Amino acid sequence: MNWHEHVDHYCERVTEAFWAEPANAVSNLSFVVAAWAIWRMARMQGRLPLRVGFMAPLMVLIGIGSFAFHTLATPWAQVLDIVPIGLFVLCYLAAYLREFYRLAWQWCLLGVAAFAGFTAAFIVFAGDYIPNRSGTYVPVLLLMLGLAVTMRASRNEGRAQHWVTFGAATGVFAAALTARTVDHSVCGSFPLGTHFLWHTLDGVLVFLVGRALVLHWQSERETAASSEAEARAVKEGV
Repeated sequence: MNWHEHVDHYCERVTEAFWAEPANAVSNLSFVVAAWAIWRMARMQGRLPLRVGFMAPLMVLIGIGSFAFHTLATPWAQVLDIVPIGLFVLCYLAAYLREFYRLAWQWCLLGVAAFAGFTAAFIVFAGDYIPNRSGTYVPVLLLMLGLAVTMRASRNEGRAQHWVTFGAATGVFAAALTARTVDHSVCGSFPLGTHFLWHTLDGVLVFLVGRALVLHWQSERETAASSEAEARAVKEGV
């Protein structure tokens, strides 16, 4: 493979110029905005644990990597585009299992490995049937749907209260994946394409799921602090 050859995957690009995909490039600001919003939410709590603090930096890396690919349009830039997205999905799943279900880290990692295996199998057996290389992301949509459904069915109030957010995030991601998938098919009538909507809506997605994780972490932290204060008061009273 020539890592420096020019690649053209999207409607908007019709030349090899750096700014041949302005909408696709600039729309990556959605990830930076999401990162800023999540960081601002979480910074009031002081030092963040890694299971929460990883999100904002990875969101920024997603935006930077995708910007690089939609301007440089080379295979090595495509790696910068793909890797941060994959890392965010896997890290978020591990953090979700740890934060919402209080699983031991080895079980969280096992869950991540199982999802990675399912994704790989899906790509091998069904990826080619989905246009525009969107098959890679269908397992993520199924995962989002599964999280929303299990939250809705949960008897744990701490989890169940977030099902609307995850349901909305699933709908947003479905719309984003549709925009990514139909990009080539609309070139004739809409030369700009729809890939920029993939970026914009994914920025909304990462904000929604990131906000849910931060809010749950904050709630658990406040509950633990309250319990500790009550126990100390009882001890001092005795």
